[in-house]
Amino acid sequence: MLTASSHRVSLLLLLGFTAMLPAQTVSPDRSRPDAAANASRAQLSESLNQLAAERLAERRNAVAAITTRAQAERRQIEVREKIVALMGGLPGKSELNAKVTGSTQADGFRMEKVIFESQPGFRVTAILYLPDAAAGGKAKLPAIVVAPGHGATGKMADYFFASLFARNGFAVLSYDIVGEGERLQYPDPAHPGQSLAGRATGEHGEAGLQPTLIGDAIARYFLWDGIRAVDYLTSRPEVDPERIGAFGCSGGGTATALLGAIDTRVKAIASACYITSFDTLLPSIGPQDAEQSIPGFIASGFDLADWVELAAPRAYAVISTVSDMFPYAGAKASVAEARRFYSLFDPASAGTPTGQPTPGIPTEPTLNPDTSNTISPASPLQWITGIGGHGNLRPLQQEIAQFFLTHLAHSSAAPILNPVPAPGANASALPANITKEAFQVTPTGQVLTSYPSSETIHSITLKRYALLARPRVSTWEEFQKAIRDVTHASVQPGDAAPVSTPLPPLESPPEGKAHVRHRFTLATAPGIAINAEFYRPKDGKHPMLLILKDTLDPALESSRVDEVRRLRAMADSGTAVLVIAPRPSIPGTEEEKSPLLGNFYLTELRAELAGRTLLGLRVDDVIAAVNFMQESTTGDPNRISAQASGHLGLVLIHAAMLDLRLKHIDVDHTLESYRSLIGTAMPKDAPQDMLPGVVRRYDIPELVRELGQRVDVTDSYSPDTHAVLTTRTTP
Repeated sequence: MLTASSHRVSLLLLLGFTAMLPAQTVSPDRSRPDAAANASRAQLSESLNQLAAERLAERRNAVAAITTRAQAERRQIEVREKIVALMGGLPGKSELNAKVTGSTQADGFRMEKVIFESQPGFRVTAILYLPDAAAGGKAKLPAIVVAPGHGATGKMADYFFASLFARNGFAVLSYDIVGEGERLQYPDPAHPGQSLAGRATGEHGEAGLQPTLIGDAIARYFLWDGIRAVDYLTSRPEVDPERIGAFGCSGGGTATALLGAIDTRVKAIASACYITSFDTLLPSIGPQDAEQSIPGFIASGFDLADWVELAAPRAYAVISTVSDMFPYAGAKASVAEARRFYSLFDPASAGTPTGQPTPGIPTEPTLNPDTSNTISPASPLQWITGIGGHGNLRPLQQEIAQFFLTHLAHSSAAPILNPVPAPGANASALPANITKEAFQVTPTGQVLTSYPSSETIHSITLKRYALLARPRVSTWEEFQKAIRDVTHASVQPGDAAPVSTPLPPLESPPEGKAHVRHRFTLATAPGIAINAEFYRPKDGKHPMLLILKDTLDPALESSRVDEVRRLRAMADSGTAVLVIAPRPSIPGTEEEKSPLLGNFYLTELRAELAGRTLLGLRVDDVIAAVNFMQESTTGDPNRISAQASGHLGLVLIHAAMLDLRLKHIDVDHTLESYRSLIGTAMPKDAPQDMLPGVVRRYDIPELVRELGQRVDVTDSYSPDTHAVLTTRTTP
């Protein structure tokens, strides 16, 4: 709320009575996340983390209130249905069209090269490991689906654990997840085996953009590939369909968690270096990849512990390392909660009390340090922990193999371990008798070049988009509701004006000028202060112009000489000009997953998890700025116009639909349509424009048409053709 004292500050600022403070020096260094230049990004992240924390606290209370197995089962049904809905639903079953393209004999097992279609034309490459002991035998084998972590080599990186399981009598299907190994969605024609999207995480981020726009999540493809991998195993005569498990680490841990939660045919699940809690993950490394950040996941009342709890009472091993980037403390909290949830199905899952304190952080391979109770190896929930960083699982091979022997093979035999590498040897190197060719399933090493007619996530999305049945939005009120539903913008025209705080001037007031240039921040939301400038004519009521800019970083002042001169001239000519930099006004230093994705990808994922969008938050900043302008003692609130370019132009179009006080807007170099964004195979810097499910409700041309005479659009761009389309709206 705007207090009386803060209201006076706003009015004094507009009247020109700001104090002359010493000039402020701002370093342009953005190499550190905590650098001064990154304050805006830090504010936004913290505000989204706080919003997520509120939802996570509500969820914890809801789970804590569950005290019976019947209540736990009802939650499982509700959560599973809601998560699948958040993904956009699942495809229907189709023919696998599986075939074996070759085989390699290894020490104790055979490796078959397998390719199958998880959806029509959407090919999955895999290696099936079959123990030699199974040859000609009548007993069916327990089997494990193995998904790789994020890496270019895909299934080849899983040889260590796939061979470990095979030596212990398991059939193993080790497959390439989307964007890895032989399944690149954006293969570089000039460099075979490399991706135009950079690394695997760039592949996932880029491929996830268009599904988001139609209301899907890329996680549906990861999940469905795993489900069809189970289908393939059940089709093999060597495999016992009642004894199928799943294992994966890092990104493979994500795929495994999805599969184990949704497909109840999977009887033993081991997810490594992934399960933690969002209230520890978001403040540390933040959200990661698209398949790990389903839009609306936290806002819908879910946390990473839900992946484990959906599997109860099936066998589950959460595998963690104490120095992992996925916080150990979050894993401990999630396992502790899941253990109580599991105990509602079988009280023995809680273990036998010892009266001892809870163990500390492990210094060696340790089982179940979340509790001081004695946990039987037969208990369905196990927490396997070890030392080291992300993916340091080789020291845990005995515990991991033992989990599957106990819960899937129903055997008490000691596991057969892989040989320990000699000192100084490359621990990740393949054995001398196993070459890279043993993992190449397709003729060229890539699905898309071997089978040019293959589907991609993009091509499937185009077909799904063509079949969308969108309700007709016809009235202004319906458009406004649709915009708020999709963007999650919440600030209303006429809300209390944001509090303003003066900033140090960059210059002395110009002599003989008819205006004053103010610098200040606007508190457009709790914890959010955006940079602003006001060019205030001296006398009377004047028309007002709102300008949106990417940044008002003082370090860039020397590059704005011509712009500032132009804005001063406008003020001298009788127009009050307010310039704002909507959040976050600096691109930031977040890890760049791909040059195609730009510097707002992870920020948009954070917002989507919490039930917000970056575009919607910026719309809130614009409406809050208009609320501020309406209280101006210099400007005329009945004559407010606005200008924006690029991504901010799209923000302004949405804001004008929600705020009729914006009498006219000018936008340029703005996205022509979401349809064109869906149509382009590799959009660049699109996360700023992302709105989950937007095309189910409306598209940009419809908004422009509704605005009519209130908008001029010039030089809008269509990313599918990379052409600049010059259009100008007419009444």
